[in-house]
This record gives sequence, C-alpha cells and structure tokens, in this order.
Amino acid sequence: MTRVLHAWLAGHFAGSFTAERSGLIRFDYSDSAPSTPISLSLPRGGGATRRAAVNFLDNLLPDNASARHRMASVYGLGSIDTFDLLAEAGGDVAGGLVLSARDEPPTIGPLVLDPATDADVAGRIDAVKRSPDQWVDASTPARFSLAGTQGKFALADIGGEWYWSNATVPSTHIVKPARPGLAGLEDVEAMALTLAAQVGVGAPSARVVQVLDQTAYLVERFDRVRSGQIAGRLHAEDIAQAMGRSPDEKYGVSALQVLRLLREQVDDQIAYDFVGQLAFNTFVGNADAHAKNYSLLLRHDNIALAPMYDVVPVGLYPEFDQKLAMRIGGARYAAEVTPAHWRKLARTSGLAEDRVAEMVATLALSLRDAVDMLSVGSVVDEVSRSRDLVYANTKSIADS
Repeated sequence: MTRVLHAWLAGHFAGSFTAERSGLIRFDYSDSAPSTPISLSLPRGGGATRRAAVNFLDNLLPDNASARHRMASVYGLGSIDTFDLLAEAGGDVAGGLVLSARDEPPTIGPLVLDPATDADVAGRIDAVKRSPDQWVDASTPARFSLAGTQGKFALADIGGEWYWSNATVPSTHIVKPARPGLAGLEDVEAMALTLAAQVGVGAPSARVVQVLDQTAYLVERFDRVRSGQIAGRLHAEDIAQAMGRSPDEKYGVSALQVLRLLREQVDDQIAYDFVGQLAFNTFVGNADAHAKNYSLLLRHDNIALAPMYDVVPVGLYPEFDQKLAMRIGGARYAAEVTPAHWRKLARTSGLAEDRVAEMVATLALSLRDAVDMLSVGSVVDEVSRSRDLVYANTKSIADS
C-alpha cells in the first residue's frame, strides 16, 4: 500500500512524501511551494539521490532505535517505521514543516491547548534522567519529535506558562536533562551558548531551570519566532539533511565537505560563517560537533547558517571520545589545532587563507576575554574548568 505524508510550510502546502512499495520514499513539490527548497538535498528541479527523502525524514526522529520504540509504544504503533512515527508526531518537528497523513492543513482550526504543570514537567525531567529513552510519555498529550541521542522533550511557552506542543501549538523551548554522573553538565552547556552570544557567533538564549525538585538545561528554539502568544515556525534543516545523509552517517561528514556544499549551493559568506562556528566548537572543547549539530535556516528569499546549538564541552569529561567529529586541516584533537591547520582547511576548501586565519585568531582572543569575565556564581568549579579548557585549546592561536 502506498502511504503519503503531506508537508505544510507556513500554512501552505509544500508537497508530499510518498512511500512506494519498493521501500523507497520520494518527495514531490506542489506547484505552490516556495522557491527555496525544503532541503538542499531535495532540489526543486529534481535530481535528488534515491535516499535523500527518507534520510531527510529519519533525521527528524531520535537517533536511537530504543527511543523510537518508546515513541511507538506511547503512540500505540506496531512499528518504528518512519512514516508511522511522523504521522503521529510530525505536528511539531525541527524546522518549519508540519507533517500529516491527512491532505488538509493540520494547523487550521481551534488551538489545542494542553497545559504542562510544574508536576508534569518535573516528572518528565526525572523520567529522562532515570531512562534517557523516555522522550515521550503516555501520561502527557504532547505530540513532537526531536532528533539526537540525548533524552529531551519540547515545551511551548505561552504567556509565561508551559504547554505541550502539537501541530497547532509550536514548541518554543527544548528541555534537556543531564545524564546522572556528569557533574555540572547542564551549567556548562548553558555557559557555552552564553559565550557564543558574547563573542558574536550567534546562539539562542539558554539557562538551567529548576522545576520543583528537578533541574534541566533549557534552550529557546532557534527555529521558532515569537508572533503574538503563539510562536511561528522557521524552516531549518541540519547539515546531515542538507547533504542527504542518514543519522548514522553524521560522524562521516567532514568540514571540507560541508564547506564545499555551502560554497556550491549558497555562497562564500555562509562558508565563512560555518568556519566561525567550527572554530568556536573547537575552542570550547566540543569535539562532538558532528553534521547534525550545525543547521541552515531556509527562508523564502535566502539561506543562512542557523545559530549555534547543542554545544557540549565534552573536553571537560574525559569519559567522552575527545577526537574531533570534524578534523581541522587533519588535526584530530582540539588542543592540536594550530593556525597552519586553519590555513590548510581554508586552502583546500577554496576560502581565503588570510581571512580565515584572522577571523579564527580574533575569535580565540575574544573567547579568552569572555571566559575571563564569566560570573562564577554557584558553579565555580565549572567556570574554572571551562576557562582552563578554552585557554588550552586557544594557546597555539594566542601565541602566534
């Protein structure tokens, strides 16, 4: 049986994903779809690879099969099939699309307002900390899907109160409880985005929130815009989607491949912007910055690099792999990266070496100044360790 998921963008029909009997999935644009594609891997003029559409959809779901099984169980599904899961949870996903098995706009009609009480939110935080696969729960009416491996859930802020998200109520925030045993992780992740905003790299607002007896990392979504009480959706895709890669291939994407894609399909400026984010992740010790940790905003008139997100300074936690997810000019570890490595990356990708070297050096010095000015507060150890890590990872740049 042929199955279809209809895609709506800003209330307009963008096209349909069709699952064929062969198992392949294709996307067909509607005549009224905007000129900007829903993905760089799904061009308006055709030419997408055979797996581009299914990979685009897969990247909207949790990476782990166990988390998908949890979703299927909560939603009463018999499988973890991509179409089945998104038919239930596609009302609130990353980016601006709303996915529905029905051929009518799911956002038309009365708002579905389901309050999330403090007890509800605290309960979800506690559940995720105890079992990272519990992204959703049958006790709540939430209908959302988030990508990644770390347990998290979405909430909508309406007038200062929390609500569960759905097709008519876009989520505005993501709540990410830290895994037990990783001391200070919530604080250092919020600290990293604060530093990014301070040095001009661009990042959404983030903080540690306490709800009853539970704490969690809380970040405002960059793919939402406040427009009255109910937020609007901004269309976005991560780099894995843009390249037509599956979630399993997120560590197989190199910085050079990303830069070539951006230069060929957008322009040189977005490539330089990506270098800035790559350098920031390297300097703060986020070795885990893979292809799903960078995104594009696909507007109707232009394509831009999204603000930073998922900046986790894993360099503070030796139990994590410290090899860079994207090598810099061949360098495998953050502290090994020198100005020569940045120049090599620029040269091989067709960017101006002097411009890259200057922007990276300026960022390194600005970041040192910003980390020196961090407020200690109640997280003195996390601030001290973060400062030491930044200084170690920028030493070769600052000394040159």
